[in-house]
Amino acid sequence: MSKKEKAPSAIATEKKQKRLFKKKRAGVVLTEKEVREIKAGRKKLRREMRAAGLKSKKDFELTASSLGLYFDKRKFFGILPWLLRGRWLWALLGALAALLTAFFLMSLITRMRGHFTINTTNELFREGFTISDTKTFDNPTSYLYSMPVEGTLDTTFTDIPANVDMIDGSHNGERYFAYTFYIRNDGASTVGYDYQIAINSESKDLSEAVWVMLFRDGEMTFYAHADDNGGSEVIPNAQVVAEAAQRGKHTGFRTCPFYETAKYPEEQYKEVERNDDEVMPLYHFYPIPFESDFVITSGTVPDVVPQEVHKYTVVLWLEGNDPDCTNELIGGHLGVEVTFKLVTEKDY
Repeated sequence: MSKKEKAPSAIATEKKQKRLFKKKRAGVVLTEKEVREIKAGRKKLRREMRAAGLKSKKDFELTASSLGLYFDKRKFFGILPWLLRGRWLWALLGALAALLTAFFLMSLITRMRGHFTINTTNELFREGFTISDTKTFDNPTSYLYSMPVEGTLDTTFTDIPANVDMIDGSHNGERYFAYTFYIRNDGASTVGYDYQIAINSESKDLSEAVWVMLFRDGEMTFYAHADDNGGSEVIPNAQVVAEAAQRGKHTGFRTCPFYETAKYPEEQYKEVERNDDEVMPLYHFYPIPFESDFVITSGTVPDVVPQEVHKYTVVLWLEGNDPDCTNELIGGHLGVEVTFKLVTEKDY
């Protein structure tokens, strides 16, 4: 075969580029030789223009384009048809989607695990209600959250600081959780709202030994899971009282923490009946039982006028005198949320 007969084959070979995305000029695929020539021409033109004091990128591109020293700009969406060829890509995309979903769920679980959250429903927020962890409402929002107390040990009601309702925002102690926040009606209407404190995540039945104290506008109430008979989980518990009685003794607490601010002082603090010659008073504490396994307490605040503010403090701790506070709870976690909604809304 003659050299003339071989020429077309040589040209066809020359036109093939050794690259994934072919370089084009005016929509025509270039040969490798043409690509090299254009690149060399652009470098030479850039040097000459810089030597002449012309450093504008825009001027360079205009000049290079007029001389044919340019490549078509690659469009991102133009590579999609190539990408979508082949089933392996669909498998890869499916795997990436599954991985992203797993990461999302893991981040959600991490966020929920043991956290304390406060939120308003969309309806209440649209009505104009906002919440804040400062009384000045520097950053009004519809959602607040606090990191948990980790690795905490048990404590008791009488060891909670007396100023626990006096500090804004998150102010946890080593053995208790405490958070103070505010809700304000920034709307134009006088409306009421409901509130609910509920358990949203739990392991190892930790709530059986967790006690909760709620301050609402300075008025305090404390709660705990009901005892086996559905009544108040009084401390000292019946077994401790009976053992002390067998020894001819009385047992109880010598102080009544937060008695002055208690909403139900006569119901939640009871003095032990003793002999007349016993001078030092002793008290038993009666927490209000949780409303259910998941709802700690709920209530209604009616007729909140515009700009009216209400203050809340929630305190949680492992009550060491609760008979359910055992070593089996080690490693458990508890997540609690406070939700506010309009009184006209049916469900949380």
